[in-house]
Amino acid sequence: MKKLYAFYFSGTGNTKFVAERLCAKLSGTYKTAAYDIAAADCAAALAEADIIMLAYPIYGSCPPVPMRRFVYANKQRFNNREVIIAVTQYMFSGDGAASLGRTVEKFGGKVVYAEHFNMPNNICDMKILKIRNGEELRETVSKAEKRMDAFVAKIISGKPFRRGFNVASHAVGYYCQRKFFRKGEPEKKSKLKIDAGKCLGCCKCVKQCPVHNIVIDDGKAVPRGDCALCYRCVNNCPVKAITLFGSAPPQTQYKGIEIKGSG
Repeated sequence: MKKLYAFYFSGTGNTKFVAERLCAKLSGTYKTAAYDIAAADCAAALAEADIIMLAYPIYGSCPPVPMRRFVYANKQRFNNREVIIAVTQYMFSGDGAASLGRTVEKFGGKVVYAEHFNMPNNICDMKILKIRNGEELRETVSKAEKRMDAFVAKIISGKPFRRGFNVASHAVGYYCQRKFFRKGEPEKKSKLKIDAGKCLGCCKCVKQCPVHNIVIDDGKAVPRGDCALCYRCVNNCPVKAITLFGSAPPQTQYKGIEIKGSG
């Protein structure tokens, strides 16, 4: 049985959910496992995998910094390997899967399957984007599950399927989002703000940051200008002392996609 291993980066749980669900759904056909690239040493698993799945959220039609760094650090592992890409997005990304898929293919990998999954919004400090939790997420998650089932069926059938790799998707991704996002990305990475007056110095944000961007200085959390834009710290701060894109602390934080009664 071939080994299909998923390597994922997840901000606040959406992509983790998709990666683990896809692995579970494919476990009857392949030997599967899912690895969090921000929390595990993946070198041995990458070397063993017959098929590599990359799963990540899309930020402005771009792969997140941790996933980009992971791919570049392991570029030799993709040569002559079959690759599956699964991306999560709030609404649309155009060529979200292809934006990293092109890099993988430059390193000798062959992207055979690629799909986009709409998942709940986790940007909690911008009032124009509503945060939903619990039962409010059921419809979104149900639609994602159906798309996962269809994607798994394509993989098992052996018929290649690559969403986002056509010219039109590339144009939408680049001109609607990525062109502008990349230009301002360095500034965005330094926008994280922590209210020292509210901060408890509990270290929760320090421990959860996937790029070690936050440190404790004189009992308070301080960002260092290399934010991954994943919203882990903003959504998990117990006193709502952290903001990123918004100008005010979040009123409601995203708690993840677990729903009472879901499988």
